[in-house]
Amino acid sequence: RHEGTINTHVCFSTTLSNEGQGCQTARMVNCGSYYLYQMKPTTSYYYGFCVAQDQCSDAVKLHERWRLIINPYVSSQSSAADNKLKKGWYRLSVGHGTMPTYEPDEYYGGQRYPSWMQGELPDVKDGEVTREVRFAGTSTELEIRVKNCGEYYVYRLRPTAAATYVYSIDTDVCEHARDLDEEWRNMFYVEEKTELLHSDYQKGKDWYQFSTGFRMMAESPPGPQYSCGTKHAAYLNQEHPTVEDGVVPREVCFKENVDSDIYQGCDVVENVRVKNCGDYYAYQLNPQVKEGAYCVYNRKTSCYPPVVHAKYGELAIVNCTLNSEKDFDPAEVEWTFLDDTVLPDNNMDNIDISDNRLLLNINNIADKNAGVYAFYIASTQTTALVEVILFSAVESGQKYYYAGLGDEVVLKVTFNVVDTIEKEISWKKLPHKPVTGNNYILSADQSSLTIRSVTSKDFGTYRCTATFEVEGVAYTKHADIVVKEEEDDE
Repeated sequence: RHEGTINTHVCFSTTLSNEGQGCQTARMVNCGSYYLYQMKPTTSYYYGFCVAQDQCSDAVKLHERWRLIINPYVSSQSSAADNKLKKGWYRLSVGHGTMPTYEPDEYYGGQRYPSWMQGELPDVKDGEVTREVRFAGTSTELEIRVKNCGEYYVYRLRPTAAATYVYSIDTDVCEHARDLDEEWRNMFYVEEKTELLHSDYQKGKDWYQFSTGFRMMAESPPGPQYSCGTKHAAYLNQEHPTVEDGVVPREVCFKENVDSDIYQGCDVVENVRVKNCGDYYAYQLNPQVKEGAYCVYNRKTSCYPPVVHAKYGELAIVNCTLNSEKDFDPAEVEWTFLDDTVLPDNNMDNIDISDNRLLLNINNIADKNAGVYAFYIASTQTTALVEVILFSAVESGQKYYYAGLGDEVVLKVTFNVVDTIEKEISWKKLPHKPVTGNNYILSADQSSLTIRSVTSKDFGTYRCTATFEVEGVAYTKHADIVVKEEEDDE
């Protein structure tokens, strides 16, 4: 601003490469919040003076919801066209606010040929970058420019070749997937009456999610005929994607309708898309198989809690359920411990199993009960596992304590033994020095030891020992704590 009025040049871009520009002299003054220019008239109406633009703040918003890639083309949507779009910077302000970086389906995203961008979205530090835009099902390409504005992206777009070519907007298919919530989709469910078989035929091409079982399509062929309550059971022929994979192509196999439990090949293969939504999956399906339906992955058995953390002497209750519409015979259920001990067992006499074999009670838990229990049903060869983990009877939350000479330090432990069981507690400094005298103070419940005015002789390892009985079996458990001298900072 202190420079006052200065002489400068105004140039006109006459080629794409900006080579051989035509320029004319001009005068300019900085007025603080704006500039003034003294310029000569242009020599032709082909030349014009341009105003600088902030791409991020001045971008025009494209907010039409028909642009979302999940929306099918409807011929009555006369506004779904970009062949008359003005060249300029645009912000996609619905959905994810970005153009998809994968090829969408034709007739989605508002028109026959929705767009997708090749290459990754830029970082803020990249500034403006050039990208290629293609249109689904065609070889048509357009060059565009993209900029990362921090919280959103802007795109420099131009008119498309025809009304059937449009710029589409990516969105989260997880939020729009339709529910498939029928219990008969369970891969272990077998329909006994042919007149009650189900079909997904012509439900319509769309994104779907399963809201039963493990909320995911089966990844293996169901065994018996009429599994999943249908004649042609469909399952994913490849593994499910991770969250990081985004939308990926996959194959769905429709099983042959054969009265055999052995593996059968695919009768029909359907190409689908899948996205991992975190707690569930979304599938873009197009059901075209008569008397076929999609199967849900689900174990026939489940037990809660799957992991039991317990104190010595506690009661643990494990409740198992069958995810099936069929009745079951309790005689089918088998409980085992560590793969080889069939329950009930004389050596595990503190375990009770209910008459329907679904409830397992472990009374007065102790060392012999720690391990893995299996709930097994032979007819479906399905298993639910439960792990019992015992807390340490004497547990130190902190292994090492640091103290300086003359400091006071408090050593603490937790006793993971139910209060109804009597315990004998003792503390000593290893190897065999008792903690007696005015320098040591034990709490009333003996769960903490205070060392007052620490001396060099107090550094070392301390052991807290608890002795107790559970159902007539004596246990001696301990925890070691180390007191170290605090090093001076140099």
